[in-house]
Amino acid sequence: MRQLYIRQTPGVLNGVRPVLDVHRQTLYLISGQFGWSRAQLIASSASGEALAEAKQLSLGIMPKFAIYFNGKEVGSVRRTFGFWREVIYIHGLNWVVIGNLMSGKYKIYHGTHIIASMRPVDGSDGGYDQLSVANHSAEPVCLLIAAIMDRWSKQNGRRRLVHNQPLRLGQEPKTLGPEYREKE
Repeated sequence: MRQLYIRQTPGVLNGVRPVLDVHRQTLYLISGQFGWSRAQLIASSASGEALAEAKQLSLGIMPKFAIYFNGKEVGSVRRTFGFWREVIYIHGLNWVVIGNLMSGKYKIYHGTHIIASMRPVDGSDGGYDQLSVANHSAEPVCLLIAAIMDRWSKQNGRRRLVHNQPLRLGQEPKTLGPEYREKE
């Protein structure tokens, strides 16, 4: 799984956020806005080429987004309510996102296969969201899902930006097999 890092921006819900690799090289940019009808998020390459989009279709307490990859609609996601865990189904892709808004930890599944996982980590210059993606071609769509989940956690004001898992960017993280999965 490739590790991507999205800088946490407390209080910032819109704008441009760079996505870095373990060597601090910018691989992607996430840009756009939330909160109004027809708002959109765009995941683009570092050179500015749009790779994936998430267009907001509805407002309210359970907003809906259509997800586009290479110009074609591949799925949609709608917010649901959960008490301790969020379970969100992504129609079209048949992915399930299971996680916790308070801790910022999520896993994206297709059946029993993990597509991606996200967790907050501390870098030497602030907090990051670490996104581990199994398939390189799924990275732009996973980045948009991570941005939507991050927005929903900030929107509720419940996400803590303090973490106890330090990580230094520029160092290759240790890869553990499935027998060493984090206990939640």
